[in-house]
Amino acid sequence: MKILLVLILSFFSLSAFCQNGQVTGQIALQESSMEFKYLKVVLQKSESTIKVTIPDSSGYFALKDVPAGSYTLVISQLGFRDAVTDSVGVSDGTTTTLNLPYPPPCKFTYEKGQKPKCIGGHIDGIIPIAYGLPTKKTMKKAEKGLVHLAGCIVTDCDPQYYCKIHNREL
Repeated sequence: MKILLVLILSFFSLSAFCQNGQVTGQIALQESSMEFKYLKVVLQKSESTIKVTIPDSSGYFALKDVPAGSYTLVISQLGFRDAVTDSVGVSDGTTTTLNLPYPPPCKFTYEKGQKPKCIGGHIDGIIPIAYGLPTKKTMKKAEKGLVHLAGCIVTDCDPQYYCKIHNREL
């Protein structure tokens, strides 16, 4: 009897130190034509996938048994830009709750007739981005560094400029 009691107490005392947290959330769709079943919620740490789930029909998701730490949460759907939430903190025995819009607000907005400024405010080395299957003319421009090729998947919120100096989309 004493051995059984010691084993039970040992189990509970050890499990108290092994608690993990969880991340739950509610996704709010910004477009009425979208559906939750096509979304994927990914919890990452240093670009490694830790947990993956699909939200339910109302947009609720739960990632359970997550070790304590700081993570990046990515909501994605083919044909749309990813919604990235950095610094999602998880503590032992707690639940981190998030309310997230999807797709996220577009960060690529431009003043008419002006190129955006890059880090430090410079505008030199900024070239347009070309999407889709490039023509021969576009390929020649890309070889000369006059245009940046960006792929075939086009969304409603894509960057239109690229900084050759800092290798970043603007």
